[in-house]
Amino acid sequence: MDLPPSTSHSCSPRTTMATSTSITDVDVDALARCADYLTLQEVSNMAMSCKFLKRVAYSDSVWHRLYREKWPRQASTSFSSGVRRAYLDRLSALQQFKFVDPLVMDYFTEATYNDILLEKNNTVLAQGSTLRFMKFDSSLGRWESVIALNDHNARVTCMRLFPLSLISSFRGETESVESALVTSSCDRSIRLWWKGACQRCFRGHSGPVFTLSDKLIGEGKGGVLASGGEDGTVRLWSLSSGKRGQQALKTTFYGHEKPVKFISVAGHSTSLLVSISRDSKIRVWDANASSAVRSSCCVGMASVSGAPVNMKCHESLLYVAAGSRVAIIDLRTMQRVSTAATSQTSLYSFEIIPSKSLICTGETGRATLWDVRKNQGQNKSVPIAELDGHSGPVAHLHMDSYKIVTGSPEDDYVNVWEADTDHPVAQYEDERTSKFWQPNSHSDDDA
Repeated sequence: MDLPPSTSHSCSPRTTMATSTSITDVDVDALARCADYLTLQEVSNMAMSCKFLKRVAYSDSVWHRLYREKWPRQASTSFSSGVRRAYLDRLSALQQFKFVDPLVMDYFTEATYNDILLEKNNTVLAQGSTLRFMKFDSSLGRWESVIALNDHNARVTCMRLFPLSLISSFRGETESVESALVTSSCDRSIRLWWKGACQRCFRGHSGPVFTLSDKLIGEGKGGVLASGGEDGTVRLWSLSSGKRGQQALKTTFYGHEKPVKFISVAGHSTSLLVSISRDSKIRVWDANASSAVRSSCCVGMASVSGAPVNMKCHESLLYVAAGSRVAIIDLRTMQRVSTAATSQTSLYSFEIIPSKSLICTGETGRATLWDVRKNQGQNKSVPIAELDGHSGPVAHLHMDSYKIVTGSPEDDYVNVWEADTDHPVAQYEDERTSKFWQPNSHSDDDA
């Protein structure tokens, strides 16, 4: 039945546009309720989109919810400086190990460990050929389990963690936040671990395997790992095919005359791989090139002076610590751009925060902090801070945007410093055994 003319409605496009509603017409409190379904990263993205949504993202109700989710057992009663500021301050204090009353857990080791990895409440220790998987129960304040695995029959030389989501053969079996452990050893093998067991073993090197790439090649889409060893070769392995042994070997790069010490994936092109050998010769490889013609795979060469200590790639630049210096090389031209740091003594460790143009070097008795920007174009590198406090070489060094952690095998101290100053945050001492510090009042899973 047709409606009478008086009750029929005909909307023109102009009328429709005039009555439309944009997101800025919605009440801020209503949008803040909607933001309860967003993660911290999504809230941060909202704050960067426009001024109006920044007001929504900075709402106290949003950060009250994030605070409760992050620290459910922590009372959130007083926020004199605002909830968001309180959240960020607490997060920064946790990242910097500013614990008022830390919980100290002793773990007695039969031998010294040669490597350690930390992932949330999980710890992996490499002691010779043995791997020890340790899980901490924050609710009980003790180690929940310690599993010793002895599949390697020689010293473990390198350990890496990669998200399982980047290894296609494991997709759908677990949450994307979980990681797989990959280890190399002097027994000439590479092993992939998950759920406390060895899932695959890869063999192909004719000598000990010394290093693994810091990232998977090709943005991890194909799950391709690079390894380097005493035989001077760089080999690529498929982690996603489910193949084992030499069947997983994709290609082999020849060219180094000495053992390969470090491998890093270029930042500006994830198909480019950088390796450095014991004689400080640097080679850049194209992982997409065919290995039929050996010379076609190497697309760049350079060298530095001194024994290699470590190297890091960021965008198109390569930072190489060798001898007593840190050199910066442009991977597009293979020319040295500048010398970022020059020490009076040999370097023992090296780390970098590219976003802040800061690098840190471990030397005898101290670590030194350098600003790359300030030393550009200068004849002599000048440090911005000297982090004293050790009696031996600082061979153990960690650096992130919150803190610098230093340690020496010749003393019993672990020092924690602010990332961009020489202000100490904390010092922990161990006179007997391996120790692990967990905040007594901040004993949440991700603390």
